[in-house]
Amino acid sequence: TLLRADLVILDEIGFAPLDDTGTQLLFRLVAAGYERRSLAIASHWPFEQWGRFLPEHTTAASILDRLLHHASIVVTSGESYRMRHADHKKGAAKN
Repeated sequence: TLLRADLVILDEIGFAPLDDTGTQLLFRLVAAGYERRSLAIASHWPFEQWGRFLPEHTTAASILDRLLHHASIVVTSGESYRMRHADHKKGAAKN
């Protein structure tokens, strides 16, 4: 299973809204790994806006409670790495 790994990385959380089943699956993953495994989350949504893509607010609160309990939060800003890299490729192709 996923939780055999020492580190589980979830990228683009919130990219698309989750239905009730998706929210429950995310909760089960987070709850199963809570205080047992390292979990890295990448999302463009601030935590207070996770209700926008998690329809069940009680479950969203439970997910965030477990995620944030021992969290080291890193907030980044600026241009997307992917967009910057794509711009470099375009510039190199023109020269």
